[in-house]
Amino acid sequence: MMARVQASPAFWEGRRQVVAGRAAIELTRLAKLAIWCSIVSLLFLSQIAVNIGEFPASTDLFCYLAFSAYLLGSGFATLEVSIALLWLAVGAIGSSRIAYSTEPTSWASLFLLLCLYAPFSVRLVHRDGMERVSEYVRSTFVILTAVIAAIAVLQLLAVNVFRASSLINIAFILPDEIRGAGTYSFFRESGGIVKANGFFLRESATLSILTALGFLLEYHSERRKLFIIVLLLAGLLSSVSGSGVMIVIVAFLVPTSLRKIPFFVGALMFLFALLTYGSEIPGLSLWLDRLSEFDSRGSSGYARFVAPIQMLERSVANGDLAIWLGNGGGSYLRTVAALQLKYEINDPTWAKLIYEYGVAGFCIVVGLFAYRLYSSRLRPEICTAILYAWISAGNVLKPDFVLLVWMLSLVHEDRKSLFRAIPRDESKQRS
Repeated sequence: MMARVQASPAFWEGRRQVVAGRAAIELTRLAKLAIWCSIVSLLFLSQIAVNIGEFPASTDLFCYLAFSAYLLGSGFATLEVSIALLWLAVGAIGSSRIAYSTEPTSWASLFLLLCLYAPFSVRLVHRDGMERVSEYVRSTFVILTAVIAAIAVLQLLAVNVFRASSLINIAFILPDEIRGAGTYSFFRESGGIVKANGFFLRESATLSILTALGFLLEYHSERRKLFIIVLLLAGLLSSVSGSGVMIVIVAFLVPTSLRKIPFFVGALMFLFALLTYGSEIPGLSLWLDRLSEFDSRGSSGYARFVAPIQMLERSVANGDLAIWLGNGGGSYLRTVAALQLKYEINDPTWAKLIYEYGVAGFCIVVGLFAYRLYSSRLRPEICTAILYAWISAGNVLKPDFVLLVWMLSLVHEDRKSLFRAIPRDESKQRS
């Protein structure tokens, strides 16, 4: 291994420092640069893209593919066969349906799906001290997300108090040649407040999701810096979006062990009481009043939860083949446009996958994503939160979110040495 490291630019390097009889792993400058560039691209450059027809080739997509190709080509990563086989199964289902579907489909959508999830089979080769790699990725993401959170707090004040409309979104000042294509809600007003999006992000919901994940990573880290936690929570609240709040709730409530089930039941009872009587509590009405959107066409709640169910009902009417194998890649939003529906419709991952790739494709893609997550060194609660964020929102074809998940799960958990490396008390804490 050392001979190969000296012959080519290394992703990591071994030091002569010995910890518990093992050589420590230290990231090289090149590796740190690759990590920083990737995370900066998904947080600050996600709206900068080269528009190829309807497809925006964003900077985070280029960083994602270049990073994974370098790791695989340099020998510091290897293919995980189980994930690769699931990926091939998705490609087989998707390509077989596009040719025979009666719905408007798109090969570009299928190719984007395959392109985004092909690197999920790329994992770093296991070496002693790999926790340093995963910890560096997590800490870098938390630091940069805290910066975005600080920008969001200042943006919220600047836009709503000083009426600085030019600070609503970077998309308003980007030239058309490098502005990412797509229809995005740059800002919405709730209770007279213009939501913050961190200026560089597409929507307030994106800010909400990223700050929620950053908060969970910092909260469960060993350092747990109070200032960073407060800053991330401030950014989360500045988004005035329930997406991140739900992610945090899922992370803390969904049980990861049997002894957490009583707490889960008690928390559900508390939430039920809060939803029933919380509108009388000052400040909560801004959040709870959105529940009424489920009955209002054109609202965010209707578009995210009600309209997708109606789309699946249409898919069921297309017959058994559409139910099990879907209507073809890209057919979800194209069918919405073709039908000229009067209400806005969202494309959450669960609905988009079932409609385009059927029940079989849905199970395979979710299995691929979940296996990658839960076999990594991330805590189970964080894995559950990320899985919820991915499946409940339209993140299945978003390069920035997929890149983030790929990086956070880059290091495989060594199950065999887990209980030898972790003391008994700490092992219980992880469960």
